[in-house]
Amino acid sequence: MDNRVNAKTAGLKLDGKATQPTDNNSCRARTNAPILLLLHQKNSSPGAVGRWLQKQGFELQIKHPTEGEELPENLEDYGGLIVFGGPMSANDDCPEIKREINWLTQALEQSLPYLGICLGAQMMIRQLGGTISKHDKGMVEIGYRRVEATPLGKALIPHWPERFFQWHGEGFDLPAGTTALAHGQRFENQSFSYGKHVFGVQFHPEVTSRIIERWTINAHDMLNKKGAHLSERLRADHQKYKNAQRLWLDHFMHHWTSLIEDRT
Repeated sequence: MDNRVNAKTAGLKLDGKATQPTDNNSCRARTNAPILLLLHQKNSSPGAVGRWLQKQGFELQIKHPTEGEELPENLEDYGGLIVFGGPMSANDDCPEIKREINWLTQALEQSLPYLGICLGAQMMIRQLGGTISKHDKGMVEIGYRRVEATPLGKALIPHWPERFFQWHGEGFDLPAGTTALAHGQRFENQSFSYGKHVFGVQFHPEVTSRIIERWTINAHDMLNKKGAHLSERLRADHQKYKNAQRLWLDHFMHHWTSLIEDRT
């Protein structure tokens, strides 16, 4: 199935509604290579990340590898790769997860710009030899939580918000060769880089109000876990903190897509 979408010619349906591409020559993508987005549920959305890329004129191709869709045999024709989150674990002993983790070697070998979000970050950590584990006191991180950038994180993106939206019950360590970009209190490692092209974040900069509503309904059992914020607070805090998180996303994505343009 061809899931390729050209954002210059058609509105891309993101997060349950169609948005029209912007026609701003100053920010239009300067590469024809599509960006591959991996989502792990049929009803998942690239949210604010997808919208940002669309507005910049990037062509997007969406695949659902844990829903039976085949991964590309190679990544030579792609400009970048973004792997989003999902309810599964990078530790799961199932062929789809193992296959996707092993497949990520291609991104490393080709120095392809990579962004892993939550599960996508943890999959890359596994590929790099690291480990994924639950909180030692059984806590989860759901809601807007404090994140502090390291000096290297601030050098990359000068302005970090006080809080990012979180939705996870596992965290990752930092294997050899990775660089810490941000830390948290409950789960220490919140963002990392590997070389110049690989980035991972434990938090969810892609969330929108619709995504939060969908998660609170479809995964409402998570809100009963130790450390989770209740749905009312999730909604209120999103209105309070979303603009700062969106500003960080704008700065980060400008940096990340500059790596794509440097390869052309």
